[in-house]
Amino acid sequence: MDPVNLDEHRSSEELLDLRKDLSARMAELNTEFTGRPMEPAARDEFAGIAKTIEDLDGRVKEFEARKKMLEKYGEQPARVEKVDDGFFRDGRASLKERDIYDLSTVRMDPYEPDKTRMEMRDRALRAVEIAKFPFLGAKGNTITREDAQGNVERLLETTQEKQPGELARHLLVTGSPAYRVAFRKALSSSLGLGGAGLSREEQRALSLGATTGGKAVPFTLDPTIIPTSNSVVNPARALGRNETLVGSNTWNGISSGAIAATRVAEATAATDNSPTMAAPTATVTKAHAFVPFSVEIEEDWVGMEAEMARLFQDAKDDEEGAAFVTGAGTGVNPQGFVTGTTAVVAAATGLTITAANVYALEAALAPRFRPNESFVANRAIYNVVRGIDTAGGAALWLYISQGLVTQAPTPGNTGATLLGRGAWEASAMQATVVNATKLMIVGDFNYFLVLDRIGLHVELIPFLFGAAQGNLPVGQRGIYAWWRNTSKVLSASAFVALQGTT
Repeated sequence: MDPVNLDEHRSSEELLDLRKDLSARMAELNTEFTGRPMEPAARDEFAGIAKTIEDLDGRVKEFEARKKMLEKYGEQPARVEKVDDGFFRDGRASLKERDIYDLSTVRMDPYEPDKTRMEMRDRALRAVEIAKFPFLGAKGNTITREDAQGNVERLLETTQEKQPGELARHLLVTGSPAYRVAFRKALSSSLGLGGAGLSREEQRALSLGATTGGKAVPFTLDPTIIPTSNSVVNPARALGRNETLVGSNTWNGISSGAIAATRVAEATAATDNSPTMAAPTATVTKAHAFVPFSVEIEEDWVGMEAEMARLFQDAKDDEEGAAFVTGAGTGVNPQGFVTGTTAVVAAATGLTITAANVYALEAALAPRFRPNESFVANRAIYNVVRGIDTAGGAALWLYISQGLVTQAPTPGNTGATLLGRGAWEASAMQATVVNATKLMIVGDFNYFLVLDRIGLHVELIPFLFGAAQGNLPVGQRGIYAWWRNTSKVLSASAFVALQGTT
């Protein structure tokens, strides 16, 4: 074992972590020479470790004594304003908090794996409870702390995991104080912004959350875990069936048709009414975003750090606003609900829409899907519908409770009902009446899948080069972010589209 320099460890927490490593090495040496004398080199190492632990314990005792003295004679806490940057704290969390993230203390029981999973889950929920979310309260963001915590709890219960407890482990690894500080330092160092070197604890924390070629974003900044308001009008997530997975890239589900029930005479033999079972699957694909920025904003890096959650979410929402609505469903492209809708009803000729068209659209949907149906269209198409009868007779079937407002109360909800059902807005849908083009969708969106793989990762590009300048530096750096998700219609019979006709 290499010599240990205690001066490299500047807090009780770091020294206690080192003590665990030293004690483990002593136990290894003792096991290796069980029942026989140690070899000279091993004996010297054993004695050296014992002496280091004695010195280490002395330092911890001194540090704790200083701490108690400061608490006794320092300024009154109520009169001191604590400094907090809003997200990244100083990394010196209390021992009680740090214990939450120490995965080495999780009890692993191979005979009762559910106990291990539940302990990881409870720790993850506690981590979410004490976490800081930098984007909460931002302008245009309606997500509350309770919303964020509730979404994580839902994910912990419903996420399809390759190994039990994988999501909880991801939250604990990327949410620990050491990881948050290490993430900040690693990014700052990569950009040449004077980031301090990583301590042994921070190096270990960062390695636990590392992926090939990138760094996992702390979960409080990760839009695949913590939802925020959409920057585009896209109701896919609000209406659809949201599923998540971790540790794999393919979701496996089960679907079935309806069971046909019949009436029979007394003592009549039963018939086989089993539905046709299907096992739909979906595979996530990668989406990415690249954000260049000039070297002049390096001095504002701390502020930019707090903006990452918003930047990532905006990029993600913009891409999904089209992919989940009109995506082709081929290759790496998700299948949007417009593309996946195959049944159509023709609107009136002359590129117009009538009240009868709207009635016919709903009538074309199978009755079993109507109780949960919703209408989705572009805002401009709803305005066409509103103009069908300016005298007010159309109010018999179109009831505007709040007007066509944007994202109230949830993304894409217009605050209106059409034929007594919710009317939702999707800005990526067709805005004018065009021949052979889907203008409005009605259906049960429980049959539209939105699948996310947990985890967003980033990589820093320290210098950008411009081809027009002979591949010379252009005074810019960049953040490359990627995540993986997809969408698809699970049952085309659950949707019908209104189509323009010349």
